Amino acid sequence: RSKTSRGIAVEFSSNYTFEKIINPFVLQQEYGHGRDGAEPSTPEEAWDFGSGSNWGTRLDGSLVPQFDGVSRPYIYQMDHNLDSYYETGSTFTNTIGLTGGNEDHNIRVNLSSLQNDHVLPNSGFDRYNTSLSYNGKFGKLTLTSKVLYSYEDSNNRPRLTDSPGNGHQGLLTLPLNYNVNDLIGNPEIPGTVPEGITTPDGKAPGEEYQISNDLWNVNPWFAAYQFDNDTKRDRVIISQLGRFDITDFLYVQGRFSMDYYSRRRTVITPTGTGYQRNGGMNEEQRSVREINLEGIVGYQDQFGNLSINAFVGANRMRNSSERLTLAGSNFNIPFFYTFSNLKNQRPLYDISEEGINSVFFSVEAGWKDFLYITATGRQDWFSTLDPDNNDVFYPSVGGSFIFSELLGDSGILSYGKLRTSWAQVGGDTDPYRLLLTYNLEQGHLGQPSANIAQGSIPNAGLTPLTSEEIEVGLDLRFFDGRFGMDFTWYDQTTTDDILSATVSQSSGFGSTVINIGEINNTGVELLLTGTPIQNNNFSWDVSFNMAYNDSEVVQLNQGLDEIRVAGGLGEPRSRQAFVFHVVGERFGIIKGFTQEMINGQPVFNPDNGQPVRSSGTSILGNGVHRYTGGITNTFNWKNFYGDFLIDFKAGGDIYSGTNV
Repeated sequence: RSKTSRGIAVEFSSNYTFEKIINPFVLQQEYGHGRDGAEPSTPEEAWDFGSGSNWGTRLDGSLVPQFDGVSRPYIYQMDHNLDSYYETGSTFTNTIGLTGGNEDHNIRVNLSSLQNDHVLPNSGFDRYNTSLSYNGKFGKLTLTSKVLYSYEDSNNRPRLTDSPGNGHQGLLTLPLNYNVNDLIGNPEIPGTVPEGITTPDGKAPGEEYQISNDLWNVNPWFAAYQFDNDTKRDRVIISQLGRFDITDFLYVQGRFSMDYYSRRRTVITPTGTGYQRNGGMNEEQRSVREINLEGIVGYQDQFGNLSINAFVGANRMRNSSERLTLAGSNFNIPFFYTFSNLKNQRPLYDISEEGINSVFFSVEAGWKDFLYITATGRQDWFSTLDPDNNDVFYPSVGGSFIFSELLGDSGILSYGKLRTSWAQVGGDTDPYRLLLTYNLEQGHLGQPSANIAQGSIPNAGLTPLTSEEIEVGLDLRFFDGRFGMDFTWYDQTTTDDILSATVSQSSGFGSTVINIGEINNTGVELLLTGTPIQNNNFSWDVSFNMAYNDSEVVQLNQGLDEIRVAGGLGEPRSRQAFVFHVVGERFGIIKGFTQEMINGQPVFNPDNGQPVRSSGTSILGNGVHRYTGGITNTFNWKNFYGDFLIDFKAGGDIYSGTNV
């Protein structure tokens, strides 16, 4: 090796964490499975009453028949079920890094692995990363190269919300007096009908061991061990940068980067599933590639106390996505899960492409290392918008004043900076939102067929969104950095934001995409840092952050006072409340039906005594939290490290259909 070589440095780290669920549920523990105040008297009644019907008599420990014909104690079981079903999750991470080089050349190789076992049985996630980075100087030429390869293997991702096959939902909707272990059935194939058992629905061994006639609430063991929702992903990230110093103050630089991944997802609804007895399968292969090409010319020089750092450049971004899906239902041969075994087969293919062309500049001037002024500008052309109206220019200007440089060393204030800035940014929308697009179908009687691909009305008049922000900040550090404070105030206005809004179903569509006018956000951010204890062997660092944001919908499209947010994010399953954007209100207002009131008195139906629903909606709350924050404690003792975080959100509302 050369005289200036530093040799090979080896770094190794391991980290192990475990997790258990915390039972957050406040469930009534007084009444059990039943209907109209009575518990089931026969297995047939237990089957017919359904899985979530806890309208029986008081839980008194008496023997009550259940779905399988066995009478069991009529006692509260849900806490036991949570402990029995969920497991102790764990994550084991190992990383090794090798670094070597000399004054002109440096190279680093990094290998890491992560193995995770989820709290949900038969679910987990593994990831393996390999990275290589190089930095080298060849006279006036500097090369920087980075390559990362990542492989991820996700086993049986849990289904969420009220998605069919959701084991969490199946567990939480069990009758409160049912023991989840009585649903295992065949222990070799958990959640399935065991040999020699006759079920009310006539299921064969190996099919779902249901507890009621509710086809959609799945047996939680069947969901965990028989359903499949697996994902495998390969990802490659490449970054190559070259800089050539023409003179001591002038340089040119070029950069190439690519982010590519290929993902294969397999979703299997097994044979014997209650809501789809013959099963089904989706096999999806998706690849996404984004390539950026960038070139800049830079200038950096010093004139006495004045420093100048400036550059101009251009960037070309291209993103493409391709997806091939093989979907189908009804396996010809039960329990044989392959696409060729499906009776009904449907191949699907789609592709998406978009691009952004950009030019930009930046100029920074500094005076005596304490006063800095920066100005930038960027012009983008978006392929997703109309060529006649697809560009936007957004500038910025900012300044910072490090006043501690003028005060000298007081022993108390070690650093102080005042900063302010004004900036604009722009943005576009997803591809293919301007015009109708079509999907080709398999055809009929030898003739081609097609259908409209989107469920949203296209809008050829979409324009780029812009966001303008003013920011003022103060950064203070005391006692050689042992205590610090960073405070920021901002005021941001977004115009022509692009959102999806609902339209009448009679149009044949469910939504449309529009520029919605003007939204304002004003807020503050505070970061406090401190090191209460620091010595040769031990240190304790604390950081506290808090933010407050207040929003207002200032203006919508002409003639609109409110719009309803489209899609699943805009309403709960009950469809009794909805998310709106209303002029003069905060962003994301929740409006919903309430009980009808006459002269301040609630109205009830005289026939059945139930509350009468209001004829229209009114504001119930706002789903966006105004306050966020957290506190982190970090401890270092010799070669050991540990930390814990407590974070919070406040000032927002959650609509609960249960409590309506």
